[in-house]
Amino acid sequence: MLEGITSIDNLQFSPSCCLAIVALETCPIEDTLGLNIIRRLKEHGFFVISHEQDADSWILSERCRALLVGAACVLDSGKTEFTEDLQRTLMGMLERKEREQKEENKIRNLMNTFSIAGESEVMLSIFRQVIKISPLSDLPVLITGESGTGKELIARAVHRLDPKRSKGPFVAINCGAISPSVAESELFGHKRGAFTGADRDRSGLIRSAHGGVLFLDEIGELKVDLQAKLLRVLQEKSVLGVGDDQETSVDFRIIAATNRDLAYEVEQGEFRLDLFHRLNVLSIYLCPLRERTADIKPLVEYFLTKYRTITTADILSADRDFLEAMARLELPGNARELENLVRRALVNKLDGNPLGLSDLPAEILQQLCERHECQAKPALCYEIQKALKSGQPSPLELNSLIQWLDSNGWDLAHALDYCERLILEAALHQAHGNQTETGCLLGITPRSVYNKLRKHHLGH
Repeated sequence: MLEGITSIDNLQFSPSCCLAIVALETCPIEDTLGLNIIRRLKEHGFFVISHEQDADSWILSERCRALLVGAACVLDSGKTEFTEDLQRTLMGMLERKEREQKEENKIRNLMNTFSIAGESEVMLSIFRQVIKISPLSDLPVLITGESGTGKELIARAVHRLDPKRSKGPFVAINCGAISPSVAESELFGHKRGAFTGADRDRSGLIRSAHGGVLFLDEIGELKVDLQAKLLRVLQEKSVLGVGDDQETSVDFRIIAATNRDLAYEVEQGEFRLDLFHRLNVLSIYLCPLRERTADIKPLVEYFLTKYRTITTADILSADRDFLEAMARLELPGNARELENLVRRALVNKLDGNPLGLSDLPAEILQQLCERHECQAKPALCYEIQKALKSGQPSPLELNSLIQWLDSNGWDLAHALDYCERLILEAALHQAHGNQTETGCLLGITPRSVYNKLRKHHLGH
């Protein structure tokens, strides 16, 4: 029971504590203090046990409210066996936490093995997914996410954790880098004399992946005619080279990756629906680095170690200002862009001190200044939200809104545009990057979501 708490603003959290017991004090209705406290505790990673006198007599919907906001259970503190129930629940929670800690340590060790740096719950969840799907050796995997989020690293981890395919080759093909004039020969191989310049037989990249994994990076770049031929290979598990009379059997696992919205590409006729369904059996979404800023510190540390030889100074750390600056940047290139920034900072480093703001190039400092000037903008949406909840803005809320509009030239289009971006980002986060689900949340079509993402430079 949290005594003396009169508002959620009085809550204080300790990283050494993982359990909270909350007395609801009354039958839970919408937005009661008890429910809000549970919600906040859950957001901070607490395991929450709620209880109240005669809780067992509440109607089903009342009991569900506490569970929906994050309570693990609702106990009846009026029962004679309440103490035993509470003790049993606590012991179960401690055992579960111990199992989770062991699993988390195992996952972190595996991530280090595959040079995947990350501490966020998002990355841990992604790697749990990798561990789960890797043994499904004959099922395709589709990895989606922005450029630079580490799609190939994840593909290589799937390969190495696949008991059937790990001893076979990992053949990576960048579909966007293959010249259209030689693409068919590169992928499917050719027979000597099949065309001018074919002076020897060539097995092709697909056949070279036999027994292992074929990784098709940027699959959305593959031309439609080659998509049809790739589909046949996946269906028949055989490949016909240019000039060959007979198909050759092949056995590999295909992992495809893209930073495009393939569902939208299908709508536009740029990607085959049947191939999309063939590839999208097991899927992994890598969210952008700006949505998992907890991973910036371990990534910076990893890059410092990786590039320690390019500077004479012994620099293996970055100061708080440097890490905060990285977290504030948009970083559309994600981890790849962060890696480049760390490398540039090391090259220009003149002393042995930890990396700091003074080690960043001028254009990055300019970006940080511009982003700081925009920090007041979310206040607009906050004031609108308060006004909507109250039904009518108070004089104080109205004055705050007027001040924001004054500072931004009373530009309605700009204000609405900014709010649209915030709402879109929130919905995309809530839907874990799934654009179809994002559309459902906002009441618009997936195509509209895609168009708005492009408009606001999100997710692409």
